[in-house]
Parts: sequence; structure tokens; C-alpha cells
Amino acid sequence: MNIKTAVRLLLSLSLALAGGGCATHALWTAAQLDNSNLPARNVNLRLFAAPSDSALVVVYDEYSERHDSTGTRAYLLEESQSRIKLSRPPIFVKTNSFAGLNAIPVFFSTNAAAVPPVFAVYSTNSQSFTLSSNGKVTGPYALPVYDDGKANAERIVLTPLAAMADLTIVGGFLGYYYLSGRHVP
Repeated sequence: MNIKTAVRLLLSLSLALAGGGCATHALWTAAQLDNSNLPARNVNLRLFAAPSDSALVVVYDEYSERHDSTGTRAYLLEESQSRIKLSRPPIFVKTNSFAGLNAIPVFFSTNAAAVPPVFAVYSTNSQSFTLSSNGKVTGPYALPVYDDGKANAERIVLTPLAAMADLTIVGGFLGYYYLSGRHVP
């Protein structure tokens, strides 16, 4: 093999490899494997308070993009706030954990003259609610929106297949180069 052919082969091979494993790269960057869980269109928000302490249970309907389904979820408000702010799943509790707790009324607006001493106002625009307790307003408290966390596991499982596809492409290129007779000086 002369130097000119060797240089062409190295340049061609480096171009093929610079594509960087197109299938593997696409799997880890462009693949639409990420899915979120977010409040459902009809959130069906319910709040419950323990009579003896300030623990609040938030119950709402959540939509899963991965499963294209809606289910009821419940979480402890205060214990979950830092996680929700970081777009992580809240600390979920069983949806029947609010049995025996006092229901807090939830309104979409509060133009009424007479309101209970403790109530919540839900904002559909921001998917959050504020709490009013004897005239003191706290919040807003955003409902959880988080990645379901399964995409990286799927990517790990699919990476060997993508790498095999990349190697097949490079091998096909080298095989074509060899069979075209360009390997002969």
C-alpha cells in the first residue's frame, strides 16, 4: 500500500469514526425515551389535614406520559416540597392514608363572601395551590412534575445494540473499501 492510499484510508476511517457511533450517539442524545409524570388535565385536587398536627396530605390525579394513563397519587406536602422544587418525585403515601383526616375545601377562585377558616385555591395556569388558614396565605405549592427515571435504564439496555450497529457500519465501510480493490498498491 502506498502512502497516498494509506492516508486516504486513514482519513476515510477517521471520518467514519468521527460520526462517533451515530446510533449510540442518537440513543443517548436524540432519542425520545424521557417521559414525565405531571398533573392530569383534570387534576381532581384534594387536601387533607390531621387534626392534631400540621401534616397535610395532597391527593391529585397524575398523568404518566410513558403509560399514557392517569392514576391517583398522594404525598405529604411539607416533606415533599424540596423534592418537588428540584423536579423530583415527592414522598408518596398510600392514597387511602387520608382516611380519618379533615378535608380542606379547594376552590378555583375565592370571590365568595363567606369562606371557611382553612381552604385552598387551585391555579390551573400554574398547576399550584395556595393555602389560607385564618387569613394567613402560604404557598404557592406546585404540584409535582418529574421525569419518571426509566429512560437511562432503557438506554443502558439498548447501548450494546446501538454499538453493534455502529460497528456494523464501520465494518461495512472497511469491507467495501477492501473489496473495491483500493487496498492493493
